[in-house]
Amino acid sequence: MGDTKVIFWDVYGTLLTTRGGDFDSLVKRKAELRLAFEHTVRNFNLKAVPARLLDLFLRGIQAERDARMAEGVAHPEVRVDEIWFKLLENSQPEQPPTINFAREVALFFERQANPKQFQPRAFEVLTTLKQRGLRQGIISNAQFYTPIELSELLREESSGEIRTYESIFDASLVFFSFDLGVVKPDPAGFHRAVKALTRENIMPDDCVFVGNSSANDIVPAQHVGFRTVLFAPGPRSETAAKADLVIHNLRQLLEWL
Repeated sequence: MGDTKVIFWDVYGTLLTTRGGDFDSLVKRKAELRLAFEHTVRNFNLKAVPARLLDLFLRGIQAERDARMAEGVAHPEVRVDEIWFKLLENSQPEQPPTINFAREVALFFERQANPKQFQPRAFEVLTTLKQRGLRQGIISNAQFYTPIELSELLREESSGEIRTYESIFDASLVFFSFDLGVVKPDPAGFHRAVKALTRENIMPDDCVFVGNSSANDIVPAQHVGFRTVLFAPGPRSETAAKADLVIHNLRQLLEWL
């Protein structure tokens, strides 16, 4: 596909492996998360009972989601740094937190609860596409820590040569849900991407979107006119949308482009 100008990526489940962090998966992992809260409380010497903090954390996420949905937002994003800020503010009012401290705590907790690594061959594919001169962007459900952890993994894989994710991804073509206020399958990120591309006279069919979810990735990407690649590393049944290509390892993308 020599006419491709931009590759857009989903992050979680596509570029990075993770145990999952959406609300439903968090509820199912409540017992496991309790240990992560214990480590977090101990590390920061917080004046809070870990089990209680976990309960308030889940309630805070649910309440924020419910409030946004009541306002008519079908797929609201909840900013986890703001949830942590409220938790810390309520649990130790005599020592008001700053948002930076809340983010430090949230990042530590995330590393305990959801350790991440690159999918097999992901680093190779990203750097090869960069060497080929293809621009790369991101449209992904994400939190404030996503670019931080993505940059850390790139530094680790490159032995320090790649300092930040913006060395690989074009900052003008990165659209994270925590900035948008909504999560996929809401099409907001895709529409923002098309608007940015139009300013550079790049048409949607000059772009490819790579994601691991038919509903969250392939359908909205096709809706704005992107060509699509479904990353399906294991046995699965995807019937909601037919992608232009289905791959089972990321290196297959290099053979198609």
